[in-house]
This record gives sequence, structure tokens and C-alpha cells, in this order.
Amino acid sequence: MTLTSLLPTLRDSIPSPFDRDVWPAGTHPTLDDVVVSGVSMLRIVDLCATPCVYTGAAIVPVSGGVASPTESTTVVVARIVDADAGSIRLDATFCAHAPLWREARLLGRVSHAYEEPFTVLDAATGAVTGVVRIPADPRVGDLIAVPCAGCFSVGDVRPGRGR
Repeated sequence: MTLTSLLPTLRDSIPSPFDRDVWPAGTHPTLDDVVVSGVSMLRIVDLCATPCVYTGAAIVPVSGGVASPTESTTVVVARIVDADAGSIRLDATFCAHAPLWREARLLGRVSHAYEEPFTVLDAATGAVTGVVRIPADPRVGDLIAVPCAGCFSVGDVRPGRGR
């Protein structure tokens, strides 16, 4: 449990903690965004729509944040297209990737709702791709950013493309 999980109103003043070792090098959270090497994921969405990807150097494990010269981490930003009491459907497909759902972050707004687990449904197949803990008030149109190990293109996460 984190302070922002216990007291969601703190999200107005401090970003929720994150594991910097699983995001690309140079990543830091803000109250409602994730910035990778100076690039806002919300700005990438403005320019490219969703789903979108941003790839950067992975962090060398147990290095204190040293960028890997050979490995990559990709951030996928997807939009919620359907939400109900226990699940969300995103506009991205993750069947060929291993998203770290424990690190998923809500972008674009600060919620004061307590976090709850939601089943994530794949855009292409409707299959369960994981469980994410996000604020309990997901809305159609909300943006979710999630890191994935490796380097891949937007075509790999768009339903019906790249496979």
C-alpha cells in the first residue's frame, strides 16, 4: 500500500509512486502524466492518437537507474473504450507482449477514488490480458499507460494490424 492508495486525495499534490526500474530510462511521473526523457505521454497521444507507443532504453537491473546500451522498454498508452464494475476494455491488443499491469497509470486526470482491481480485456480478442489496479472510477476515454519489456511498434498493439 502507498500513501496515494490509502489517501487518494494526496494525488492532487504528489504523484503515485512507481518502480523506475521497469520504465524506460529517464522516466518520471507527474500528477496526471508520465514523462520519458522529457517527452510527455499525453503529448504523444495528442500527436498520434491511441493506442500509441514510446520506446526508450531499459534500466539495467539493480543499477540505480543506469540505461541499458542494448535493451529497450516500451510504454503503451491505450484508451478505455468500455468499462463496467469489474473490467475495462482498451483500444490496444497485448497478446504478443507482457505488460506490467502492476505499473499501469491513469493519465490525463487525477482521481480521488480508491484503487480497485479491474480485469483488462484485449481489444482484438476480448480475452483477459491481466488485472490492473486503478482508481475505481474508470471512464470511457480515460488513458492508461503501461510499460512493456522490449521494443515494438504501434502496429504491434493496434487491433487487426501488425500480425
